[in-house]
Amino acid sequence: MNKFLLLFLFTGISCFAQNFNTSDLNVTYEELEATSYSLDSTANAFYIYEKGFSRFQDHGEVNLLTDYAAKIKILNPEGYEHASVEIRLYKGEAGKEKISKLEAMTFYLDNGIKKGIPLEASKIYTEENENYDIVKFTFPNISPGVVLTYSYQKESPYTFNFEPWWFQGEIPKVFSTYSTTIPGNFRYNITKIGELELDVHNSDIKKKCFQVTATSTLADCVVSEYAMKNIPAFIEEPYLTSRYNYISRIEYELIDITRLDGVVKKFTQEWEDVDSQLKNHKSLGKQLRRSSLVKDLLPLQLQQQPNSLEKAKDIYRFVQMNYNWNGEYKIFQDLDLKDVIKDNSGNVAGINILLHNIYEEEGFKVLPILGSTRSNGTISKLHPVLSEYNYVMLQLEVEGKKYVLDATEKNLGFGDVAFRSLNQYARLLNFDKESSWIDIAPEKFSEIKILDSLKLNADGTTHGTSRHFYSGYHALSARNSLEELSEEEIFNKLANPSSFAVSNEVTIRNKENIEENLEIIYQLQNQSQMINNVIYFNPFSFKFFSKNPLQLQKRNYPIDFGYKDAYSYYINIEIPENYKVEELPEPKALRLPEDGGTIQFTAIQKDDKNIMIHCRISFTKAQYSSGYYPYLKKYFDNILQVQSKSLIVLKENT
Repeated sequence: MNKFLLLFLFTGISCFAQNFNTSDLNVTYEELEATSYSLDSTANAFYIYEKGFSRFQDHGEVNLLTDYAAKIKILNPEGYEHASVEIRLYKGEAGKEKISKLEAMTFYLDNGIKKGIPLEASKIYTEENENYDIVKFTFPNISPGVVLTYSYQKESPYTFNFEPWWFQGEIPKVFSTYSTTIPGNFRYNITKIGELELDVHNSDIKKKCFQVTATSTLADCVVSEYAMKNIPAFIEEPYLTSRYNYISRIEYELIDITRLDGVVKKFTQEWEDVDSQLKNHKSLGKQLRRSSLVKDLLPLQLQQQPNSLEKAKDIYRFVQMNYNWNGEYKIFQDLDLKDVIKDNSGNVAGINILLHNIYEEEGFKVLPILGSTRSNGTISKLHPVLSEYNYVMLQLEVEGKKYVLDATEKNLGFGDVAFRSLNQYARLLNFDKESSWIDIAPEKFSEIKILDSLKLNADGTTHGTSRHFYSGYHALSARNSLEELSEEEIFNKLANPSSFAVSNEVTIRNKENIEENLEIIYQLQNQSQMINNVIYFNPFSFKFFSKNPLQLQKRNYPIDFGYKDAYSYYINIEIPENYKVEELPEPKALRLPEDGGTIQFTAIQKDDKNIMIHCRISFTKAQYSSGYYPYLKKYFDNILQVQSKSLIVLKENT
């Protein structure tokens, strides 16, 4: 990049946003006098300036050095937590990370005069743990308006784990910049995570910048510079997989090192290498080959059935009902299938490998799947990183169709996987041929359907029957909830009734038959508003949503429901004698862009005695990009409006 252009960029960056100094740690009067952050009125604290510089140590052990500096503004007491700093230092066989040159200062105004109080060395503590230590300190003399500065140097022997840079965090940042100098013989995969765009991204070659020893050849380096300005805080909201998939940052992973003698040492593996490792892994590949352990597990009658879809379902149900998931993942840690069989319990790999081996022993075509839970994060497709995986499922092919199976939950239907593992895609392991990627996404909609048959009385009360049908992941969630709820709690905690609705009788159908839709029937009584013989009746005895789950001004990560979703509500209302319909709710029809979903609402008078209400809401995508956010936010507002504002007005004939 042209030097003049680079200077222009930094000059422009240094003079935006309330005239804060974003060039160094010097604290200005404007920064001390500021009482808010103009770009985020909800902020309790924010970074004015943050800078990092990482490079390799010349001559000697070739450790990784990182200089860090930050300037933080505290706006109010709710921001005091950001005056406490923790610095994590890893330790292991290669040695310990350590810090030096730690300095910290609290700046404040005293009768208009800028003053500073340094952090005393005695106030710095180190908490020791097995795999890392944490250096901790809290700035002195904290009060609203102070500005905090601190800096240190970290030295690390872990060159394979080059220092990541987190542009985004819990509070906003005015300016954050990171620069690196990496010798040409060190090759890294460098990845920008998150949707926020870099304001500066500059790379160049610096000649003869690095020397391992005083007599070795000088190596060229890649010098890189990254910067962002006006960085919003990362705020977690519903329908998020793992925050670490989307927080804006720069990540590094070492590919290989070319030594002085020309030998290349590889660190990043290919899938062929990993397949070989997994095939011989004692807790995975070796357990997958222990089919002899399951020969006599199935009842004889089930063994003797011809291989069919029905038999496959019976085997699946057998494992579900007789072997319990212990709640653990640990898929690469000391699994022995003998223990799973003996204890009738095991981790996620133990349960699903057991199911895999039974299918294989019975002659079915089955393959294991390596995946990651939603909370664990998305898997990289660029190159294998086994630490990203924490889940095992399987793919069964029967009667020409492929099914992804997971036997860890009792209420999961055949062909479904646990909601926690709906993480877009996973790795299908085939040790005889070649592993490949498969999508992990439900084909069908999950739906809640409500059918109300109500009789409206002349006094404004209503009685009748409400039938609720649950399919897909709604059925899974409802069945799981039923195991924890008493009969008295089901109506209020599962059905999500409106405030005017009550029920004194509940009937449940297909609770155990998970191949059928779950049905719950309520005997219903409602109370409507009556003024001067005019009845104002809201037909929605139940709400699909109690509030809008999307509350951010802007969201920089996808909205991930996990599955396609639909809600239907059919209401038949018999009106009282001597009453006529004065007013019906207006129909509504809305559609999300690119057929992302629809709201359809109609209210019609079938005859003198009956009113029919129909409402259907759909979300036709399992995941929506962040660009959909304002549309989805408005979409939820419209759903809430339909639920709460759809009044039927009936007037007594005179």
